Formats: sequence, structure tokens, C-alpha cells
Amino acid sequence: MIRQARPEDRFDIAKLVYMVWDDMELELVKHLPKDIVLDAIEKSCVDATYRTFYQHILVYEVENKVAGCIISYSGENELKYEKAWEQLDLPEEIKQYGTPLPVKEAKDDEYYIETIATFAAYRGRGIATKLLTSLLESNTHVKWSLNCDINNEAALKLYKKVGFISDGQIELYKHMYHHLIVK
Repeated sequence: MIRQARPEDRFDIAKLVYMVWDDMELELVKHLPKDIVLDAIEKSCVDATYRTFYQHILVYEVENKVAGCIISYSGENELKYEKAWEQLDLPEEIKQYGTPLPVKEAKDDEYYIETIATFAAYRGRGIATKLLTSLLESNTHVKWSLNCDINNEAALKLYKKVGFISDGQIELYKHMYHHLIVK
């Protein structure tokens, strides 16, 4: 079942976001203990209108457990949401890294899908496809976008299957990504 995320989902959302940040090799993930980063992500889900604020998130539940999530928001608000990280009550060891994702990833005229993640135990069940399809169908009058690591062929295949096309490439955090859109 797909539903709007709630504050109490922050623990599972933080784990899913951490998986993505770990794949991106973000500095704070590389250099800080996992529990400290998870705590910061949990706070970002409820204490400030950050990218990962619960109102930007849909979750997929299986037997009343969060199996995956999708995070999206208007591209024109991306850096405003990023700046909200600075409002969080975080330890100095996290603050020294600044905001986690300071580089603009979306264009202002897009609705950006920042994260699609599924826990390993639930992969292969079509959950990511269902989350994507549900989100795209929720507003067919906007241009949706996302970035896909150029080495992630499985994800690229999924995105193309639901209608995404390439709009070029972008370098983010020392990785190359396909910038994909659905109009």
C-alpha cells in the first residue's frame, strides 16, 4: 500500500536515505559513524522542511512495515529545502560538513524525484515501479525528473520502462548521472 509518510516513519526513511547517501559516497557518510548520520536524517524528516521532510515522501507498506519510499519536491525549492538543514539541532561533528547535498540537482521547472529506495528484503517485488508510477500519475501536468548513476543499468531500465527519457548528464559528488525527465 502506498501512503503519505508520517513523522513516525522517520526511522525507516532515515535508513533508506542513508543507503542512497552511502552509494553517493557523501563526505559525512564516509567520515562519521552511521548512528550519528542516521540520527541527523531522522531529525531532517520532522524538525525542518529539509529535502527529506516527511511531507515530501510517499512510503510503500508491506504488512504494516515500510518497505520503500520515494522523495520528491519542486526543483525551484530544492536549495531552500537544502538550507533548512542548518536549522536542525545537530552536533558540531555533523555541522562541520555543511549541508549534505549543496549542489543543485534539478532544474527549476521540474518536479524532482530525489530518492527511490527499497529495503533489500523487499526488492524484486515491483515496489519501486509502483512508487514511481503512483507519483507520476499523481500529477501529469508537470515535468518530472530524476538522476540515475550512469553505472546503474537496472535502475535506468526501470526508469525508461515507466516513461523517462534522457535529458543529458550531470556530475554530482564526483559521480556521473543521467538526468532523466518525463513530460
